[in-house]
Amino acid sequence: MKKFLVTLLLMLPISAYALSVGVEHDVNVSAGGATIGVSQDGNEITVGTGGLTFSNSDTVDFGIAYSTSLLGGLEGGVSYDYTTDSDHVIGVDTTIEYWGLNFDTGVDWNINDTDVSATIGTGYGIFGVDGSLTSNWDVDDFSYEGLDIDAGYTWAVTDTFSVRPNVTVPFDDGFSRGDLTAGVSISLSFGSTPSE
Repeated sequence: MKKFLVTLLLMLPISAYALSVGVEHDVNVSAGGATIGVSQDGNEITVGTGGLTFSNSDTVDFGIAYSTSLLGGLEGGVSYDYTTDSDHVIGVDTTIEYWGLNFDTGVDWNINDTDVSATIGTGYGIFGVDGSLTSNWDVDDFSYEGLDIDAGYTWAVTDTFSVRPNVTVPFDDGFSRGDLTAGVSISLSFGSTPSE
């Protein structure tokens, strides 16, 4: 199994070049309840602790988000982004998860453009294999804007280190496939993290 995964990881850059697939990796490191994340998707950097997360990317000068557990498997969050276009964006999202199945919704309101967008998604994960479907909507015009399909496999190398090869396939509002994005997500944990 390890030899197969190592071969798969080594072939990823070659196959991405041959299939014209965009490559975007990310790394998350956690220790003592604090997390730091770096992603090639928009060159995003996140720093968080206790449900509070600060972010910066190519499109966001300053972002702050807070999420918490509400009831059972239900989680909710709010966010504020000051974008590089000097726009103010407020967001609200919820996620509910039971037995590996999750359902999430999110609404973003761009105050400057009075534009409201929404996402509705569902996903499933079992034995390290996961997948999700997320639809994108323009609430102002009540129009469908596309669909993102994501799949991956999380390989728990140790209790504190995991690797997740993944691929995302976007479709536009006419169901035409966009450019694929593949990557490897790496997660590292040092020390104990507080239980929720």
